[in-house]
Amino acid sequence: MLKQFNSTAKKLNRIIPKINPNNLNDDLYITGSLLNIEVPTSPSFESHTKSNPNPTKLVNNKNKIEAFHNEILQFSGRTIRKQIDTFDNTGFGSLTIYSASLDYGTEGASPENFEILVYGLHLPGHYTIKEENGNVVITLLNDYIDYDSVTANDIYVIGKFK
Repeated sequence: MLKQFNSTAKKLNRIIPKINPNNLNDDLYITGSLLNIEVPTSPSFESHTKSNPNPTKLVNNKNKIEAFHNEILQFSGRTIRKQIDTFDNTGFGSLTIYSASLDYGTEGASPENFEILVYGLHLPGHYTIKEENGNVVITLLNDYIDYDSVTANDIYVIGKFK
């Protein structure tokens, strides 16, 4: 069947014949008029893949998130005053608070963010703080306390506990 191209802008008088590829004969190969062959298209080959012209670059914000979490803990964690339960006066001594856990996030408790008071006086920051078996243990690195005149009721700590 012959079809004529119709356009409102420009009228073409040339009629282009459509050739069915199933009815090809040797004359078409010889004359070289294979330019107007209609090839049926398969829907599996018609792909409309869209690509993003501005791809998003993934950024590792682990350090920023950790710093933000520590800042939240610093300003939102409650500072609580607790009395120690026992002290061990062998060596420099260790102070223990039973059934307590610290709330310092990933940075951990240190003398910069934790305070020990004896009779209300601040102890210098030469000590370590750690959690052991559900208790908080503070190990003093210098001999600051005269354990002969001080009782467990005279020593308390100020820190962030859960």
